[in-house]
Amino acid sequence: MTLSPKKKIYLTDLEQNLTFAGFLKSYKEVNDNVIATLHDIEVYDYTSSTPLFCLSETTLTKSKSKIYIEDIACQNVAALC
Repeated sequence: MTLSPKKKIYLTDLEQNLTFAGFLKSYKEVNDNVIATLHDIEVYDYTSSTPLFCLSETTLTKSKSKIYIEDIACQNVAALC
């Protein structure tokens, strides 16, 4: 998957049932894991889409099979499985 820095994305952590909507600062794949750093983030409950809280920045490291990423700017959807 190719994602450019500074794009707004939705990154859903399927294990925690959370969606992170923010701007991509960095993205890389190592082995079977994705390491993504986002900034200016709004966090939502994935099931209900209820807003929960905001973060200035966070880095998520997850197995490709445990996350789902949607590129908001281009409306391209990609499942990382």
